[in-house]
This record gives sequence, structure tokens and C-alpha cells, in this order.
Amino acid sequence: MTTFWLAIALLIVVALLIVWRIFTASDNSIGADNDNIRQETNVTLYHEHLSQLENDLAEGSIEQDSFSQLKAELDKTLLQDAKPEQDSFTEKQQKSWLWPVGIAFAIVSFSFYSYMILGAYPQLNAPGAINENEAHSELNPEQMLAYRLQQLQREVENDPTNSQARFSLGQSYISAGEFDNAIDAFDRVMKQVGEHAEILGPKAQAMYYKNEQKINADIQVVIDRALALDSLDASTNILLGMDSFSNREFAKAVRYWETVLNSGRPGISPQALMGAVEEAKNQLRISGEPTLPNTVTDTVDPTLPHLIVEVSLSPSVQEELMNSDDKIVFVYAIAANGPRMPLAAVKIKASDLPVSIVLDDTQAMTPQMRLSSVDKVHIYAVVSMQGSVGIKPGDFKAQVLDIDAMERSPIKMEISEKVQEK
Repeated sequence: MTTFWLAIALLIVVALLIVWRIFTASDNSIGADNDNIRQETNVTLYHEHLSQLENDLAEGSIEQDSFSQLKAELDKTLLQDAKPEQDSFTEKQQKSWLWPVGIAFAIVSFSFYSYMILGAYPQLNAPGAINENEAHSELNPEQMLAYRLQQLQREVENDPTNSQARFSLGQSYISAGEFDNAIDAFDRVMKQVGEHAEILGPKAQAMYYKNEQKINADIQVVIDRALALDSLDASTNILLGMDSFSNREFAKAVRYWETVLNSGRPGISPQALMGAVEEAKNQLRISGEPTLPNTVTDTVDPTLPHLIVEVSLSPSVQEELMNSDDKIVFVYAIAANGPRMPLAAVKIKASDLPVSIVLDDTQAMTPQMRLSSVDKVHIYAVVSMQGSVGIKPGDFKAQVLDIDAMERSPIKMEISEKVQEK
């Protein structure tokens, strides 16, 4: 910093020397040279005029009286030309020092003002911040991840009770491929705050990656505990979808990922999941496998309710929807005698119909309101013209009432009825 200010002072001194040199040269040499040239010119002209008068006198062109009178006027003119120049030069000598002083003051003031206000002085006063920002902007993703890990490790060391920082550290360990450290971090968090699906899901992911992306008995235990606490847990369902996709069970992958999408939970990337769902559906079309086959029930406990619903559109509804945008279709079950909150729900597109859907406890809105908590249900399939939940005038629907929650036969639903204004 000292070197920087010395460099600025040196530049200002050089600028001032240039200014003073110009003005001193102007006052002494340039001004003097100009005055000498004028005086020499006046003297030369004086002698030329005087010589001309003498020639005219010798030739008799003028008389002696005229010669004397003209010579006196010539002498007077020479004196008048010399005196103003002398006075002007003296006045310049007296006032010339004001200009360089004023200009020097202006240079110094303007330089400091411009730098302090418009320059980088505030950043130089906080060199740590600017150096840190510049350093981060030049890091590649791997270096940024390492830096993030160091930050979180310091936070946890400084405050071991900070469970949120330790949880974030565990997730960063997964990204860095340090799966043992990630599992340990999640276990420590659960010792602090208790067992939660939001922690068990990431732990299962770390165990899954450590086991070369294969689900073994230990991992399945963690998955089951997570789903028992929250059947809609994003991390657990995403993991199950990834495992299903890698095993070419694309219908299962679609179901797990759409469960996360339909849950509306924060902290997920809808764009990435929708891309994964579309890729799984493409693979389904290529393989010729039905979009959602009945084999998805293989992962469901056979002692628990799981309703197979085959949904289709009537020809008249297909014709009406043909020239419109693709609409959202909601398929859900509610308690036959109870609140209208869905016990299980799936959201699909009208273009996906006909399709076979499985409704079970994994699609519950809350742990308390599940398909397995009731004996009978009403099932609805609704083409929403506005794209929102609920049955509204102008929508198309199908309904099947009082279905046993343990029904094993496929339930056929053809959407054909248009909802009218009440």
C-alpha cells in the first residue's frame, strides 16, 4: 500500500514539474526571445527608413527641414515601440507565477477527488474481500466444492451444535464422493435432532453410492424407515427412481419421480426431474412396455391397499380436447366417509391416456391420511381445463364410489362426463 501511494506522489510531482517547466520557459526564454526579435525588427526597420530619408536628402527629393522633421518622428516611433514591449514583459514577469500555482493546485485536488470518489480506494481499504471474490470467480466447480467443504467444516468445528451446517456438510460430502464422511455426518445430525425422513433419505443415498449404486439389505432398512416417516420424502423417492432407471424398470422410475413432482415439496429441481421423467417415458416407448404396468405393485406390501386404476378418455372428450393444449389429469382417492383430502393422488397429462395407475400409501398427502387408514374410498379422474386441483365447471370427470380399499382387480374409469354449473 505504501508503494502504491509513493507511486501516486511521484506521478503528481512529475506532472507539476512539467507544468512549472512550461511556464518558467515561457517567462524567461520564450518571452525574452520574442521581445528580442521584436526589438531587432524595429531597429532594422528604423535604419532602413533612416537610410531612405538620407538618400532622399542627398538626391534633393526633400529639404533639410523636412529631413529633420521626418527623422524626429522616426526616432519617436522607435521609442514608442520599445517601451510598451518592455512594460508588457515586466507585467508578465510579475503575474506568471499565478498560473502554474493555480494549475498545480487544480491537478492535485482533481486527482485525489477522482480517485477517492470514482477510483478503487474503497476496495483497497478492504483487500481481503476483493481478493476473495476474485479468487472465487476463478475457481472451477471442483475447487468451489472443496472451498465449500472447508467452509462447512470450519462452521461445524466452531459450533458442533449447528445441526443445519452438519447436514449441509453431509450433502457436500456426497457431492465430493466422500460417502463414509457423509454417512457419519447424517448419523451425528440424527443424534442431535432425532430420526427424520429428510435425513434418512440423504443417508440412504450416500450408502447407495458407496455400494456402487446397488440397494442391499442395510440400505433397504434405511429406505423403509424414511418412507414410514414420510412416504413423499423427496430424497428417498428420487433414489428409488434412480435405482429403478438403472435396472431398466422405467415405469417404476416414472412413478417415483412423479411422486416427488406431485408432492410440491420445496428444495427440489422440477426441471431436472421432469427431464428424467421424460427420458424414462422415452425408454418405455422404445421398449414397448406399458406406461405404468401392474408390476409396479411388486414394491408395495401386499397386505396394504394398492388400487390399480385404468384411466381412459371417451371418444367425445378426445375429440373436444384434440384442438386444445395438453390438459392436466388428476386421479385421486378420498375417504368414502370422511374429509375430502386425497389419500392418494397422481397428476398426469391427457396425452398420456389411456394409462394404468397404482394408488397406494406412497402418494399420501400426510402420514395420517393414507389409503391404508380407511376401508372404503371414492376414486375420481378429472381432466382439469384450468390446470388446478378440484372439480370445476367445464372440467371432464369420471368417478367410482364406495370401492373397497383392499380391492385387487383393476378399476376401469372412462372420463366422459362434463361438469356443469350448479
